[in-house]
Amino acid sequence: MRRQLAAETKVSLHDTATLGSLEGSKPDFLVAVGAKAAQALAARPAPTPLLVTLLPRTAFEQLVAGRRRGDRPMSAVFLDQPFARQLNLIRLALPSAKRIGILLGADTHPHFYELNVAAMDRQLQIQALQVEKGQDIAWTLQRLLPDIDLLLALPEPAVFNAGTIQMILLSAYRQQIPMVGFSAAYTRAGAILSLHSTPQQIAHQAADMLRIALSSGRLPAPQPPREYQVSANPHVARSLGLTIESEQGLLQRLQSME
Repeated sequence: MRRQLAAETKVSLHDTATLGSLEGSKPDFLVAVGAKAAQALAARPAPTPLLVTLLPRTAFEQLVAGRRRGDRPMSAVFLDQPFARQLNLIRLALPSAKRIGILLGADTHPHFYELNVAAMDRQLQIQALQVEKGQDIAWTLQRLLPDIDLLLALPEPAVFNAGTIQMILLSAYRQQIPMVGFSAAYTRAGAILSLHSTPQQIAHQAADMLRIALSSGRLPAPQPPREYQVSANPHVARSLGLTIESEQGLLQRLQSME
């Protein structure tokens, strides 16, 4: 990001242990990278505008909802992709998949209606089950898998995390259900496809937002990632008896739809 801003723009890097000195330097804008930094900065009573990056949309909305009157202005480049973009990728890559399975948690449940509308617009059907707090994810997944053609992972930390992802992928694979993820790591772990933005792409967009803010005095509105990548796992596709287009081919076709 430092390289992408004007040479006269001063950028200083801090971690959460040095936030006191950061506020004392009276910056024009603050940028938080990731959840820990976002939560730490949002909790500090100060007027400096804050741009949040690498945080899911719902997590950012929770930060905004927890603000008090007079707290710092906030904006964001979300980590997660728009529902329309995710569903467009599914239609392009796996046109026979019509029933899309979703495991909802507390973070993703508020956006289910939006997801469902986007699916209906594309002649897709959402089959969703809510994972309640303390509920067995494996049990809920086993109820969902027989009724779907594809499992779409959403950035719901209570459901999809380091402790559950292998179980979810293996359970889906055993029933010949492909999964679409939201990071390159998911593709490497066994998802047939993932749609995601790199840290460099997010940084480029954040730098553009800061340039606008520095000239106007106000941060632009929160926005989803502008640039993104498609990662595919052809080995998993073949083992499921599926054929998918190349990553670059899918990316170009997906970009042409926007």
